[in-house]
Amino acid sequence: MVTMYDEKWNYNNSLNRYYNGCNYVTDNPEMANDYMDSIMKLKHNCEIYLDRIMKHERVTTDEILNGFNLSRED
Repeated sequence: MVTMYDEKWNYNNSLNRYYNGCNYVTDNPEMANDYMDSIMKLKHNCEIYLDRIMKHERVTTDEILNGFNLSRED
């Protein structure tokens, strides 16, 4: 069973990987074609996790942009 904590953790992880990918391609534009598909898949994953989370609770702009503050109480 997937918990809300799991969904948020997965969102945070995908968001972090997405930002890292964007930063990498910004710093290495010659690699953009090699990594763009992977980066877009991470973005899509973020959208899926966020949609699942938003079905159960309100989400702030800060949480969307920076991820969720996780505690095991969730």
